[in-house]
Amino acid sequence: MLTQVRKSLKGVAMWFVIVLLILAFALFGVPEVSQITGNAAITVGKERFSQQYVQAEFTRAMRSRQAETGQSVNTAEAVASGLHTQVVASISTSSAIDQFANRMNLAMPRSLVRDFLQENPAFHNAATGQFDRNVLIGILRNHNIGVEEFERRISEDLKREQLVSALPTRARAPSALVNAALLRDTEQRRIRYLLVTDEMAGRAQEPTPEDLQTYYDDNPAEFTSPEYRVFDLLLLRDEDFRETKEAPEEELRRIYELSKERLYDKPERRTLYQITFETETEAQAAVASLRQGTPFETIAGAEGRSLDSVTFTEAQKRDILDPAVADAAFVGGAEEGAVLDPVQSLFGWTVVQIAGITPPQTTTFEEVRDEIEAQYLESDVQRARNIAVDDIEVERDAGIGLAAAAEAVGFTVDAIGPVDRYSFEPGGAIIDKVPGEALAEVFALEEGEESAALKLAADDGYFFVTLNEVIPPALKPFEEVADEVGDKWRKQERDARISAAVRSIRDTVENGASFDEAAETYGRALTEKIIDRRFTDEAISQGFNEQIFSATPGDLVSGPAGLGEAQTVAEITDVGYMIASIPPDQTQLFEQYMGHQIDQELIEAFLMSVREDYGVKVNQSQLDQIFSEAQ
Repeated sequence: MLTQVRKSLKGVAMWFVIVLLILAFALFGVPEVSQITGNAAITVGKERFSQQYVQAEFTRAMRSRQAETGQSVNTAEAVASGLHTQVVASISTSSAIDQFANRMNLAMPRSLVRDFLQENPAFHNAATGQFDRNVLIGILRNHNIGVEEFERRISEDLKREQLVSALPTRARAPSALVNAALLRDTEQRRIRYLLVTDEMAGRAQEPTPEDLQTYYDDNPAEFTSPEYRVFDLLLLRDEDFRETKEAPEEELRRIYELSKERLYDKPERRTLYQITFETETEAQAAVASLRQGTPFETIAGAEGRSLDSVTFTEAQKRDILDPAVADAAFVGGAEEGAVLDPVQSLFGWTVVQIAGITPPQTTTFEEVRDEIEAQYLESDVQRARNIAVDDIEVERDAGIGLAAAAEAVGFTVDAIGPVDRYSFEPGGAIIDKVPGEALAEVFALEEGEESAALKLAADDGYFFVTLNEVIPPALKPFEEVADEVGDKWRKQERDARISAAVRSIRDTVENGASFDEAAETYGRALTEKIIDRRFTDEAISQGFNEQIFSATPGDLVSGPAGLGEAQTVAEITDVGYMIASIPPDQTQLFEQYMGHQIDQELIEAFLMSVREDYGVKVNQSQLDQIFSEAQ
């Protein structure tokens, strides 16, 4: 357990973020609520959500998942994964919390919204690590959200965060609770046990023909072949289109010139100290103090900020959120160390000091020629591959099948099958040349259907499949599986004899004999061991270990051995604890972990209570209509 605790606490700083993701779809999961008349798909207190609204949120969630995974997701797949349930829970829980916050008259200052935008890594430039206005604009464009709507949603999310973050105590768990858990984790038990094997369980019986036929008739599922499919497969991998050649020099120079400003010209960068005040008077006072030699760190500290939190390192002009601040910070002629006059910005009056200036730089063509050539040749491969895909699609549009279309373009399909959904042929051999995604597509098609051109999971090509034949599951003839029937019958008979021997031992002990006496009837002596909750060996499986630690001292328990077909009978003779062996720092770590677990349960209880207070109601028939495409 302590090993798991150490692993869990590595990510404990993210636990609250996970809670917020449950409440809403990250930044964009809490949409504007429209008051409507008539029936609603979801009702939370006084707020009502229409079918159209839920459908829009479900679509938004699907797009977010596609962006995260890089793979297309249809409605059926999303519903099968439970995404629709998450959307409904997100809408209802977020609405309930919003109403609770409004009842408490909670508000979110714009200054906190500003700080969130500048400090959140989601809006940072990957290269500079600083806020990038273009990243923000791209996010707004992708989600079709205006600036005002975006600010409102950010404000609502932060308000929820402030509300929910006030709940946890962030304290260590009570010592009594921690000690009880540690006692359980360090518990050891002394046992005496007997391993009951096949040779101890009496003479094995041989089946009659009637026994085998009966076993075969009573267990048809064990002798039924799976569904097999026969199909044509066409793989177009990038490596099939790669040729060793050089790119034209003039083309490489043309690409360089087209990309020079965007990739190879590095504009001037400046390291800035920047802090915003509510009033111009406060800003002027800060400027005066800085020009008299006060370090910027002192000014930031007076506002409760660290120097790191107000520093923009190696920022371009476009990295500065406010245009007015950007123009002032990059004014020509300013020298390193200069303190600028206060700038009236979007969120107040901003004071800027220039801490460093890096002049513009240009990477020459010669320095990046090899890189451009490699990219050019790779794009040439992709272009040739895409042309082949398009040509095949054109041929298929003319009404011919995949095999003929491929041949017309110069490719040959592979005939695959029969094969089951796990890549096994009827004889048990594995077909390893079929990508998993292609096999999954085959088992999603109807007989006679052809797939579209689909990307390989490794994004290194495309595949096409045509399902030619479906071979349904079928009971194998007895003659074909006679040996297998015999093996299974003998295993069943062996297990029954061993189980009977175990029952005999336990009955003997229950009737007054000692465990030693019961073992002696089989010519065996008991083995003694001290084990903990993680112990396993050839005599004690993990499942049997759990039985041992669930029993009372003095009890006799039995269960599967760790290896083979044997069973083990064990008597618990003593219980001890090794809590003193745990170092103090490990105990403190465990207290911290359990404290976080308690906080999580507190938050969950709060969310459930708020939902109950505002009476979440779901119109299932309307939701079924929304997701009917997946039925």
